[in-house]
Amino acid sequence: MTETDDLSARLAALETVLRHLVTHLALHSEDPPRWVATRRVLALHEVQEHPPQPGNAAARTQVAGLEQAIAGFFEPVEGVIGAYGVTPGMTPAGRSEATPGAAPR
Repeated sequence: MTETDDLSARLAALETVLRHLVTHLALHSEDPPRWVATRRVLALHEVQEHPPQPGNAAARTQVAGLEQAIAGFFEPVEGVIGAYGVTPGMTPAGRSEATPGAAPR
């Protein structure tokens, strides 16, 4: 395995673990879709405010690539949240957090 292959495999593993962590945290928030959307906006803002190579003409292309990567990272998380059908104030199991054990409305 080349060094590039090894690094690529490690990044893929890190992305998988991070995606699972983000999904877990989102599902345990009060408003999962909003939580994920906020994290996406924060990540995009960070890339735009602190580009990897400020002042470099190629940096714009690199920022565009990073923005696409961020979108690609969050799309599956948003899909999982949507698949759970979680609405604000509801846990993934469909019970209101305000009333433990309550049936879904």
